[in-house]
Amino acid sequence: MRRRFVLVPVLLLAATIVLAPSPARAYEHQWHIGGALGYALTIDPTYNGFGGGVHLTYGLTDAFNAMVELDLTAHPGADALVGSGSIGAGYVLDILEWVPYVGLMAGVYDFFSYGGGCGGKGEPGCIATRIGFSVPVGLDYLVSRSLAIGVAGRYHILPIGGDSTTQYLTVFARAEYIWGF
Repeated sequence: MRRRFVLVPVLLLAATIVLAPSPARAYEHQWHIGGALGYALTIDPTYNGFGGGVHLTYGLTDAFNAMVELDLTAHPGADALVGSGSIGAGYVLDILEWVPYVGLMAGVYDFFSYGGGCGGKGEPGCIATRIGFSVPVGLDYLVSRSLAIGVAGRYHILPIGGDSTTQYLTVFARAEYIWGF
């Protein structure tokens, strides 16, 4: 009888240790810095191009990040470069090795035309600046706690005035260094 009283508490203690949940290690207050290369798709395929960018992200909470992105895309069919700098916030599902995210950003877009005739009489200027918005969407894979690789898409909407808008999509492969956990 005495042996049973000793065995029951020992078994309960062992079950508690084995079945107790492990502490969660969320990613708030974490920094990410990285780069990306890829392709820019426009409504008119002759204006498609290629480009890249850099990004910096800070984990505000385990679910929301502050984001800064600088991108440059070249569009040979349009004889143009598009540079952008945007800030925004994103929702992140960071409970797995695969980390999906979506966000909303606003920023400044500069169009640089290197085609002949820009800036001439009756021609558009060589540089045009617009305020624009974008929706970033992506999926990163955590190779380790300090390194992630993934794919990112960003849908850009640039109101030009009146009823006219410019829209394009960038699709980039990316890598980033992570610290601060």
